[in-house]
Amino acid sequence: MKKLLLLPLITGATFSVLAQDELSTQSSNAEAIDAIVASLYEEDKPDCYHFTDEVPPEEFIGFPECDITPSTISGAVEVGAFFNTGDNDYAIGIVKSDLIHEVGKMRSNWKMGFFGRKSEEENDEGKDEYVTTDQKWGTSLQSNYTLEEGGKNYLFGYGSYEADRFNGFDYQSSIAAGWGRRWYETEVAFFDAEMGPGFKVDEIAETDEHNNKTEKATIIRAAATYERRFFETMEFKQSFSAEMATSSNENSKYQSVSSITTKLIESLALKFAFTVDHNSVVENDTEKTRTETSLTLVYSI
Repeated sequence: MKKLLLLPLITGATFSVLAQDELSTQSSNAEAIDAIVASLYEEDKPDCYHFTDEVPPEEFIGFPECDITPSTISGAVEVGAFFNTGDNDYAIGIVKSDLIHEVGKMRSNWKMGFFGRKSEEENDEGKDEYVTTDQKWGTSLQSNYTLEEGGKNYLFGYGSYEADRFNGFDYQSSIAAGWGRRWYETEVAFFDAEMGPGFKVDEIAETDEHNNKTEKATIIRAAATYERRFFETMEFKQSFSAEMATSSNENSKYQSVSSITTKLIESLALKFAFTVDHNSVVENDTEKTRTETSLTLVYSI
């Protein structure tokens, strides 16, 4: 009878030992598999930590703070063309770009533009041919550094270059730096104005009376921009800039640009612009004031 009672006990103990051995074996196998996977897909340890918590985890206390400064690029490219045939054939082409890069407190605005016109005229032999009657291209770069987080005051650096075959100058270039401020801002509008000293170089085109001349002068640059959004699809923008020479007999340059942009679809818009350029001192019969009216298609980036 005792032998019969001992048999189940021995059998149960044996099964218990075997089950423990199996669980131990499975655990060892799992650890081995985890070790192999970890060695194959070993994650790089972070070099920095985002200190968003009041007290960071102990393993990150000695880590430097990660640089999480946002960086964005936006802007637009616009293209326009116009052709006329009849008694006076001509063709007009316009290409412009306006790119903005923002990182932290720094905001840089790079602009480029080209305008050209060819008209049909009669040459000395009495034949009609297309000749260039207007051609201008230019570029400018301005960087603003905000003085305080979310503030309105900023320091700016500005540089520009423009070549116009028909305004009496081979090229005009300028640099300036100074202080600016956002004087007014709402959800749909803002007004910026800035001022600072600078320096400009005017290369005067060759004429019958003289060869090319280079004039250099110190300037005071002042600029202002007003922008307002109407509804969700229309935007008005007015900008004005003045590069005023410190001497009265030196050339000062002024520019005004008014534009209305109407959104057609999400990234495509139609833009109407009116530009006025004025130079206070020009050579010979060159007009001091030149205007440009354009209608272009704008693609937003």
